[in-house]
Parts: sequence; structure tokens; C-alpha cells
Amino acid sequence: MRFAQKLIISLVAIYAISMTFSLVTKAPRARKLYSDFFELPLSAKSEHKFINKTLAHKVLKALDSFTPVPEVYYQTPSGSVKKFNKNYLGLTNNNHYCEEHRAFFVENSAELFSKMHLIMDIRNFVRQKAIGSSGIDLMLEAGQTDKNQTNVTLNPAANLFFTTISMYTRKNLGQHFSCLTQTSNHIPGNRILSTKDFAAKAAKNYQENLANKPECLSSHKLFPKTWDLQEERECSQFFAQIDSPQYQKEKQQKGIVYIRKTGSGAHRGAGVEPVNDKEENLLRTKYANGTKCGLVAENFIIQQYIHNPLLIEGRKFDFRMYMLLASTNPLLAYYHDGFLRVSIIDYNVSSNDKRSLLTNLILNKLLYKSIKDGNLYKGMNKEGLRRAQQWSFEALQEYLLREKIIHDENWLDNYLRPEMKKAMIHLIKMAKDNLLKSSSVYELYGVDFMLDRDLNLWFIEANAGPSFDGYSKPMEKFIVKMLADHFEIVHGLLKSRMKRIVVFVNKMILENLVNENGEIKDLMVRRKEFEKVIMNRFEKEFEPKITNGFSKIIDENLGGVEVYSGLVSSQCL
Repeated sequence: MRFAQKLIISLVAIYAISMTFSLVTKAPRARKLYSDFFELPLSAKSEHKFINKTLAHKVLKALDSFTPVPEVYYQTPSGSVKKFNKNYLGLTNNNHYCEEHRAFFVENSAELFSKMHLIMDIRNFVRQKAIGSSGIDLMLEAGQTDKNQTNVTLNPAANLFFTTISMYTRKNLGQHFSCLTQTSNHIPGNRILSTKDFAAKAAKNYQENLANKPECLSSHKLFPKTWDLQEERECSQFFAQIDSPQYQKEKQQKGIVYIRKTGSGAHRGAGVEPVNDKEENLLRTKYANGTKCGLVAENFIIQQYIHNPLLIEGRKFDFRMYMLLASTNPLLAYYHDGFLRVSIIDYNVSSNDKRSLLTNLILNKLLYKSIKDGNLYKGMNKEGLRRAQQWSFEALQEYLLREKIIHDENWLDNYLRPEMKKAMIHLIKMAKDNLLKSSSVYELYGVDFMLDRDLNLWFIEANAGPSFDGYSKPMEKFIVKMLADHFEIVHGLLKSRMKRIVVFVNKMILENLVNENGEIKDLMVRRKEFEKVIMNRFEKEFEPKITNGFSKIIDENLGGVEVYSGLVSSQCL
């Protein structure tokens, strides 16, 4: 009997509390207090659906205004590369695409939370394997039409673009694609890192700004000394340098002192020439030994050649690393292990075979073409050759331990990875002011480094849209996992932003901040609030899984040294 009495009392109490709670949340003033206290109003039954689609569409139309990307983000040394309204992937020119996508998002928001809806123009194993079960490849026909046709309509259901950089010079970001609730894989302004001349100039300015803080970045570390031959003053300085006795002495000691590179528009080893006697004479002739500095049109830079490279089995190597700049609003960046690209030719500083001095995989293209069934190169078929050229971090550590070059069995975690992460932080810090600040763009860079015999790390170049061809079977699996992990991060940020947008709009509707005509109370205030809502950060449910291979190195949502994951000391902030 006593148990029954307690049960009845408990049920009555629960009923009373629930009724009180219901009344409180139905009262407009109390509901506002409640929604101020909790992130999501109780009346919004879902964080992924709009409670009034008609009003939601009107609210987003008022809050989501299109602003063209400033021209400066498309500049190159020779001028603008924008070709808006030119054909790309056979896509029609639709100035109302972002309006159509916004309408689709309002009507189908829950669907866009469940899977990635991708637009891709890649035709290799990435498209077949990296998307996996988490994504839907929406437009297989994109890019398969005649180059002069524009008969493919961009699907408004897309929420993630993974295309070449050409999309950004042919279509208007924020109008033709990469709308408010979409994200795309290139950042206007990315040339600051991905073109050698821009990167060299940015590195020089960055080093000068830290000249009084050598503990933050030594002027003799990470960035090889560089001269831009398009700059008359630097060009003259270079020719004065190679006319000096010091250069003649260095040349006798090192063989090669400098390397010449094409400043922009060349990757995969193209436009790179060691300054041997032949190349030196060509430069002296072209520039009349410096008297034509400022008059030569070619976009060349000269860099100090790393004369003491660390070798593997007598062969030169470098690192292809992956750096994910997941957001510029605010900055959010990740590090990922890469692999070693090992030359197939023994290192010889006097060799005329560029494959001895450079490690780009594409340099062996003709060799791979020559290997047919039954034909081998040094006893290796195509797969064996690829494995010989592509080493994992673990294989490197085992080799260095075996050769007694290092003695720490945890050298990767104690030295190499921290050095790589700090180098990437420097790259992003030197570039960030030149990158478009937008929530709907990101960049996956392929970043190349090398080690010298003293285990100093040197930056070689960064590639926006790195190649994903020519891998061995083990490395292909590695790349597929890396790309899947990068999709998890950028899609997680997108879903987090979408959730906050749904919650914000629902809250406005519940608090009567928008009337039936879609007129918003204190519109400018709401727009300021909305700007904060769309800034990128993870909601808990969309955070990357612990198995994700990317490591966060920058998060401007945090403060102090935590912005840089504790890798940058306070005096260097």
C-alpha cells in the first residue's frame, strides 16, 4: 500500500512539472527566456528541419546576400585569370543557381545532413573509392560533354564540390556554385602558396617580419634563399652574386649552388633546372649578365640549392605531405602524414639526368610507359617500381635507425611530425592575409618538403589540387583513407554550419522576429548575429572520429597558444 501511494504521488508530481514546463514554453516571454538559456528552442522539434519552410526561405533570402569575390584574389603576375561565363565541365551558366540551391536546402534540409552530395570532375580511383558509402556522386555526366557545349545543369542538391581550380575562374563563387550551405575545395587567393613566385615573396616578407625573433623562425631555416628575376633589384643582386669570388668557391665545393624554377604555371618537375654550367650560361645570355634585368618577360625565380640532401640508399627523396586548410572563417587547419618520393636514379650532383636531382614521380612517365608485360626495369615491374619510389614514414624511420642516422625509436613522433606541423603553421601564417575569408571554401594542399643531412626541414613547394595518380597499391589505400578523412572533416563543418542555420532561423520564427511577409525585426542586428552563426566550428555530433588521420594544427575558435595546438610559443604569436 505504501508503495502504491508513493507511485501515485510521483506520477502526480511528474504531471504537474510537465504541465508547468509546457505552459512556460508556450508563453512568448518565457519562451524567449528559455531559448536564450538553451541553444535550441523547445518548440523546434528538429535541429535539421525548418519549422516553417515558407518563412525560412524568406529569412534566408534576406540574410544570405551575394558579394562578388574581389578581383585581387584572382591576380597573377601577368594579371587576372578570371574567365567568368566561359565553359567548364559543360555546365550551363546559371546566375540563379545559389537561389535554387537555397530553396532546395529549405525543402530538403534533413536529406542534406544524411549524405554528401558531390560534384566532382576527377576520373580516377578517387572518384571510385574515396567517396565510399558516405557520399553520392551527383553528376557523372559533368565534364564528359564536348568542350564547347554547355548543356549540363548543375544539380541544386549538391553540397560539396571537389573540382579543379578552373571552376573558380569560370564560375562565380557564391552565385554559380559554393553557396551558403555548400562547400568547395579551392580558396580564392590560394596562389599565395601554390605558385612558386608568390610563395617565395610571401616567405621573404614573413621572414623579415620575424627577423627580430630568431627563436620563432631562423632566417636560415625552412625557406631556401630566393631571388625573383622579375624584380629588377633582386635580379641584379643575383647576377652580382654569381659574379662574386664566393660563388666560384661554392661552385667548386658543391657543384650546384642554385636551382632555377618557373615562378607560376609549372608543377610536377616542369620548369625546374639545376643551375649547372649550361644553365648558368643560358641565364647570363638571356639577362645579358644582369644588364637586362627588368626587361626579360620570363617568370623565373632562383633558389639556393640544398647541396647536402639526406639520401636513402644513395638516392635523393622528398616528402609529399597533406595540409588541409578546412576553413578561413575562422582559420582551421589540419596536418596529415604523407609519403616519400624517392628517385630511381642514384644521386649525382654532376648528372645531366634530372631524375637524379629531382624526385617528382611524373619524371618517370616515359619509363613507366616503356614497361610492358614481360619487360622489367632493374628486375621490377610497374608495381614494384612504384613501391621502390614510394616509401612510408615507418619505412623511413626503420632505414634511418638501421643506418644509425637516428637513434630515437620514436623519432617520427618526437621530431619529424612536430617539425612538419610547425612548418605548415608557418606556411599558413605567412599566407592567411591573402586568402579569401569565407565559410564555404577549403583547400587540400599537397606540400613538399625535404631533409638535409643535418635533418633540417626545407620547404620546396605547395600544390593546390595535388595529383592523385600513379600510386602503388599500398599507397593507393593510404590516399583513399586520407581523402575519406578529409571529406569527413569538411562535410562535418558544413553540417555543423547547416545545423546552426536551421536552429537560428527556427529561433527567429518562434520568437516572432519575422512576420508573415518575411520582414525581419532589426534586420541589421540579425545579419550581425548570422555572420557569427555561419563561422565554421564543429558541433559535437559532427566532430571527426578518433580514427581520422588528420591532426588539427590551427583553430582560431580557441585562444592563446591553443590556437596553434601548443606548437607555437606565446612570444611567437
